[in-house]
Amino acid sequence: MKKNCLVSAPATPSSFWRIVAVVSLVFNAGLAFWLWHGATTPAAPLATVSSLPVSVARPRELTPYAALGSFMAENNGVSSLGWSEAQFTAFQDGFRASFEGKGIPLDDEARRLRDEISRRVQGMMTGERPDPVEDYFRTLREKENVQRTASGLHYRITEEGSGPVPKAADTVVISFTARLPGGEALPPLSRVRSRAAVKDLLPGLAESVQLLRVGGKALVYLPPALAFTDANWPPQLPKGTPILFFVELHEIVGM
Repeated sequence: MKKNCLVSAPATPSSFWRIVAVVSLVFNAGLAFWLWHGATTPAAPLATVSSLPVSVARPRELTPYAALGSFMAENNGVSSLGWSEAQFTAFQDGFRASFEGKGIPLDDEARRLRDEISRRVQGMMTGERPDPVEDYFRTLREKENVQRTASGLHYRITEEGSGPVPKAADTVVISFTARLPGGEALPPLSRVRSRAAVKDLLPGLAESVQLLRVGGKALVYLPPALAFTDANWPPQLPKGTPILFFVELHEIVGM
């Protein structure tokens, strides 16, 4: 059985592994735009502007607005920008001017400031953005008693076999069913009592078969690097998605 003919495109793939990154990016980008919209070069404070220290008491109904402002500043790394008190006061002036319908137009210097802040915040967002694939495997190791090999293959043997262990050069008879991390079945990637050379299986499957004795069964979690290459990745299967296989080794041909 050849790698390229092992599967065809799944019918209805899940986009689970794109959701977290997309939602995070859109949400933060929206906040960043709002925060930067009033940014301008240092200017004299408007006559109507007065700073309210954090320590000054405010009506209870206004507290959520102060908390939202704090959240926006923290979420967009304002404290890490290194502004002086005068620069931050000018930034507040821009917010106030926009609120009063007297927005201050961006000139070339203000655009450079905006772009510089945008690059810095986007860099922080990229560095802090969680890797959903790594989070998935970490959860498996911590909560599902799943083992990891040096290659990154994750597996849990569910039934110990009693026969010999196949080698890479062997031909085996195996059954396996495939699913996405969310539980969606992948019938095109599944086989029942299929005869195959170990070396012709997907890399992760080939490695997992060599962890089993005849009669053994295992749950096998393939990271993308041990599944398909970019050239033969099924077009309807989200790229970069881990694949879960339930594998059963029936026999080693010729033994």
